[in-house]
Amino acid sequence: MWSVNSAASDQCKMSESRKIPDKCIRCGALSALQAKTLHVGTCWDSKVCPSRRSYVRHRDRRNSQRSRKRGAEFKTLIMDPLPSITYAILILYRGIGDSPVHGIAVEVWQNQEKIAQVAPIHCFQMLPSQVHSYVQKLLELLGKHYGIKKFVSLVRLDPNLCPIQDCFLRLKVN
Repeated sequence: MWSVNSAASDQCKMSESRKIPDKCIRCGALSALQAKTLHVGTCWDSKVCPSRRSYVRHRDRRNSQRSRKRGAEFKTLIMDPLPSITYAILILYRGIGDSPVHGIAVEVWQNQEKIAQVAPIHCFQMLPSQVHSYVQKLLELLGKHYGIKKFVSLVRLDPNLCPIQDCFLRLKVN
């Protein structure tokens, strides 16, 4: 299970290893339209930013693919297929640092296919104890229907990417 602190420390390691500015890491989490809207005139460079944002977003996946490819040069072992695995991912819409949780959603996956989801809700009016209570109720629900006892990972997204219709943070671009 991933914690918010490990995700933040991974981003810090990433910025130290390639010296990517923290503002570029934060910008990579935004949609392209939001990034242009927020940073045009301040730091947006259309020659550099699209490729840098892509690099920041996909760096971990590409590195793991490269690592697997290097491992593929060695002996490949054949294993019996695994039984069907059902797991849940907790999605937090939360700003950088210790900002309050804006929204919560859950996705349920079986192997590589999404089979269910819990619709996102806004949490900005909830106390931290109420957010924890809601997450526990989500786990109870998932346990009853799918036998899931904990989330396999936590995905932290920028609150501006909140999918709830009529969200007050949604940018109104003409």
